[in-house]
Amino acid sequence: MKELPLIIFTLTMQAAIGTIVWVTILSFKNKENLEFKTNTLVALLLSAIGMVASLVHLGKPHLALTSMSNLASSWLSREIFLSGGFFVLLLVFCWLERTGKAQSLQKGLSILLSLTGLAAVFAMAQLYRQTIIPAWQSVHTIVDFYATTLVLGAIVYFVTFGREKLETLPRLDLVVLGVVLLQTAFLPGYVAGLGSLAGAGQESIALLAGSLSLTVFFRWLCLLGGILILVLSRTGRLASQANFLYVAALVLVVGEFLGRYLFYASGIPIGFGIL
Repeated sequence: MKELPLIIFTLTMQAAIGTIVWVTILSFKNKENLEFKTNTLVALLLSAIGMVASLVHLGKPHLALTSMSNLASSWLSREIFLSGGFFVLLLVFCWLERTGKAQSLQKGLSILLSLTGLAAVFAMAQLYRQTIIPAWQSVHTIVDFYATTLVLGAIVYFVTFGREKLETLPRLDLVVLGVVLLQTAFLPGYVAGLGSLAGAGQESIALLAGSLSLTVFFRWLCLLGGILILVLSRTGRLASQANFLYVAALVLVVGEFLGRYLFYASGIPIGFGIL
């Protein structure tokens, strides 16, 4: 799977960004912020893995610096700059959070982190939309990337919250349910638009309906089934049982991985070209 480094990069970075977005939103309802330290540390580790995967994909680490030389017009330059900026800011934030220094600046920095991360996700999506691959050119790519960011961010937040405080978890599961339903609502239009194209668009549809159809089925089974399990895990007596929550998290992560695999596997370029 030659696109594995890109799958790892996009998923781990989006998971880290989503985690920080949720931490930033929820921190305004909390006075002490102590429970967020594990969340932000895991986000830092995920973004570090993403940066390493990005360098592996480039092949030569110094290419990351040269790739940032065209910020004015290149979405690749913007993606690398914003992703790297997010990682550096998160590193500083984690250090301030754990040392207790500059506490008055931490909320402002978390907002800046979230905005930088969300901008990085937009740059990732735009990078693919500017290619010669019809399957990536629609607004569905933006919707898909942001949906993954919010879903995986919520999962990381839930899993790293702490078993002893499960019953106090916010109902992010309902937000995630809404995000996945919105993502599902965009699917028919995406398929119809792709099917109306000739050549590469038709080839992508043929792949998704043919050799990749089983993967498509399991992707949506995991996403929708995982959301159902997640919502159930936050209700009644199940709200205090961590194992049910962890099963939901695992199923959703598998669904997001399959979705990103399908994103790359169904990408057929127009004629001959390079990404």
